[in-house]
Amino acid sequence: MRDIKDIFEKVDAILIKSPDENFFYFTRYHGMWENSFAIVFPDKIEVIAPPLEEGKAHFYKNKEEMEKLLKKILNVEKIGFNGAILPHNDFLYLKRLLKVKFVDVSKELKYLRLIKRSDEIAAIKRACRLSLKILDETEVEEKSEKEVVYFIECEMRKRDALPAFPTIVAFGKNTASPHHIPENKKFVTPALIDMGAKYRGYCSDITRSFVEGRGRKLYEIVESGLYLAIDEMREGAKAKEVYKKVENFFAKYGYKMRHALGHSIGINVHDGYSINEKADFVLKENMVFAVEPAIYLKNYGIRIEEDVVIRKNKAEIIR
Repeated sequence: MRDIKDIFEKVDAILIKSPDENFFYFTRYHGMWENSFAIVFPDKIEVIAPPLEEGKAHFYKNKEEMEKLLKKILNVEKIGFNGAILPHNDFLYLKRLLKVKFVDVSKELKYLRLIKRSDEIAAIKRACRLSLKILDETEVEEKSEKEVVYFIECEMRKRDALPAFPTIVAFGKNTASPHHIPENKKFVTPALIDMGAKYRGYCSDITRSFVEGRGRKLYEIVESGLYLAIDEMREGAKAKEVYKKVENFFAKYGYKMRHALGHSIGINVHDGYSINEKADFVLKENMVFAVEPAIYLKNYGIRIEEDVVIRKNKAEIIR
C-alpha cells in the first residue's frame, strides 16, 4: 500500500479518536485535543472537538451534541478505525451509537505512515539537526550521567523541542545495558549518549559512543556495521536481509546482535516497523529509519546510531 486511496477501497471513512497520534498525522493540529475525533474522507477531513482548542472544527458543548455530530458526519456504511489504539470501551460505545460496520485498518495506517511525505522528511531533518547541534554542545567531563541528561533535555526545551524519549546517558559498565537509566555515576569511558529531539511533531534518534584504549577496536567494528547497513539500505532491499548482512559481519568477529538493527521513526520515535531477522517488508523510497548497530560485552557496550532516509540507490544520512 502506497496511498490512502487503497484504504478507501475497504471503508467509506476513517474515524480517529485522540490521543491516537494519527489525529495529528491527518489534521496537523498541535495541542491536546482531548475527546476529539478526526473523520477522514477521501476528499476532506472533519474534526469534532470540545471548545477548548484552536483550529477548524465542529465544536460541541456536551455529549448529546457530540453524538449528533458523529451521526450526522458519519452517515456512511463502513468506518475504518485504529484497532491498535482505540480503547475497547470506546469501540463498543461508537459501534452502538453509529450502528454501522467497523473495519480495523490499523495495519494499513501503520504502513501508510512508513513512507514519508516531503514535509515529514523536512520536519525529521529539523529534529535531527537540532539534536546534533545539542550533542555537539554537550560537555561530559566531570559530569554525572544525570547532569548530562539534564543539560541535553533543558537545551531541547530552550529550542522549542521536547525529548522524543527519555535520554540515555551511560558511563563505564553502564554502557553494557541498552536501556540504562541514568544515575549519579561520574564520567568515565567508554561513554554513550542516546538522545533525540521531537520538534514540531517529529522525532529524531541519535546515539554516540566515546571510547579509549580497549574500546577502539570494538568501536571500529560497530561503525563498520553501521555503514555496511546504510550501504545496503536502498529501494527494493529486503529489511531482514539488511539485518542478516550486519549480523553475519559481526559473527565474523565472534559477536552477536542483541537487538534490532533499526526502526522506523516519525511522529513516534519507534514508529511501527523494526529492521530485525523477521522483518517481512521491502524498503521503499522516503522511508525513514534510525539505524543502531551495537555490541554489548559484560563490562561495556558500543552503539552508534544515525537517522537515514531511503533513496533509490542508497540511504542518505540525515544531517
